[in-house]
Amino acid sequence: MKTKALTAVQIGTLAQRLSETPIEPGASAKKAGDNLARLLAARIGAERAALAFTSIMTAATPDQAEARLTLVLDYSNTEPACEPIPAPVDQPAAAITPVIGKGQAIRDQAQSGALPPAPDFSKPTHARFRAKLAQIVALAEAGDIAGLQAFEINPISSSPKAMARYRDLCIIAITARAQVGA
Repeated sequence: MKTKALTAVQIGTLAQRLSETPIEPGASAKKAGDNLARLLAARIGAERAALAFTSIMTAATPDQAEARLTLVLDYSNTEPACEPIPAPVDQPAAAITPVIGKGQAIRDQAQSGALPPAPDFSKPTHARFRAKLAQIVALAEAGDIAGLQAFEINPISSSPKAMARYRDLCIIAITARAQVGA
């Protein structure tokens, strides 16, 4: 899928979702992008905003950019760390089967184009990573390879390592699907 740069109007439309006051149409994509970056930083913090901005601006289509912004806003995890995040509800059992321990069989499935099951993050130790996992799952289900590749994970503990493995397997599966369809 070829990426086409977003126009100033399209970027302004995205920025308007972050602002309660009307935003004047941007004269240039650069100014509109700067405004979007500033509003994102104010909403979700500078560190998260940098990654989110890159993901949004590298979207292949305006609809994909809109979807990525929605993910950022819906799963930005701005609550204090002490508040528990509720476990996902109404998911089929196959969707919460752990990836760990199935090794080669899951890799073979991914290479055939089947998305792997998401890691089981229902235990309290994974609570602070559930929102990030939900973002990865949404990107994988949307078939967004660029979004998955841009999704930064620092694999320093078991939860991020599981997310990184899942993300990498999803990229393999989506790439395999694209090669079959080509």
